[in-house]
Amino acid sequence: MKKDYIPVKKTAALDGVDEDRFVEDFWTQIWDGQNLKTLPHSLQSRIGKRDEFRIIGPYISRLDGNARILDGGCGLGEWTLYFTLRGFDAIGLDLSRRTIERLKDRFPDYKFAAGDIRNTEFENDYFDAYYSWGTFEHFEIGLGPCFREARRILKPGGYLFVSVPFQNGRHLWRDKHDLSFWDENFNKEHGYPSEMRFYQWRLTKPELQREFELHGFKFLRADTIHKWLGLHRAVKHDLHTDPGSKLHRIVIRLLYPFVPKNFVSHMIVGIGQKK
Repeated sequence: MKKDYIPVKKTAALDGVDEDRFVEDFWTQIWDGQNLKTLPHSLQSRIGKRDEFRIIGPYISRLDGNARILDGGCGLGEWTLYFTLRGFDAIGLDLSRRTIERLKDRFPDYKFAAGDIRNTEFENDYFDAYYSWGTFEHFEIGLGPCFREARRILKPGGYLFVSVPFQNGRHLWRDKHDLSFWDENFNKEHGYPSEMRFYQWRLTKPELQREFELHGFKFLRADTIHKWLGLHRAVKHDLHTDPGSKLHRIVIRLLYPFVPKNFVSHMIVGIGQKK
């Protein structure tokens, strides 16, 4: 497992700033910059085409039509809307209270709640399935508290679907080099000019499998996803092309068929079942 850091304002980088508040404020600012004009009925085709859904779809199809599903770290709530429309009892949970209030105002007929996925208010053995896209990795203490709470609130045999950043072949290759070679925030002469704060963990497939097994889940499978996004980042940072340029787009299209997905894919989806 590897740590990623991001530059932040000095006041947010100090040890005295609570991590919960930092994470909530960080994502609230991101979601505030996006509108909630999504029409629920337009989600059918979009969600169905996503890498995550293609992987978890066969497991979702095994659930009863009225099964309870938790969307942990729901963000703008698209997946919560989608599964509710499919007839499931879906609940979207997010640490960003302001985002949840916006969702409740915009979609009053859907279930959204503010809360911490490491310490929810749900009863034991409550959900039939639980998915969380890109959320478990954002706490410096590690993924353990997220997995433990997931196990508590899932029914025996319930499915847990988790995506986390992938410690892919490109990352493994670059980590063999000096820090100044790959960290654009680091200056070899002056160090870090900005305050840095922990942002996320990156995991290999075996490391994600271990997290499932350590916390009471039977590990079923793991798949890498978002190859296009990972290749976009590789071309931008390693070949130093402008992401908005025609050259950048051409290079990605030329490389995409030949670059192995395990070398550049951005995320992994892991699937486990509560023992």
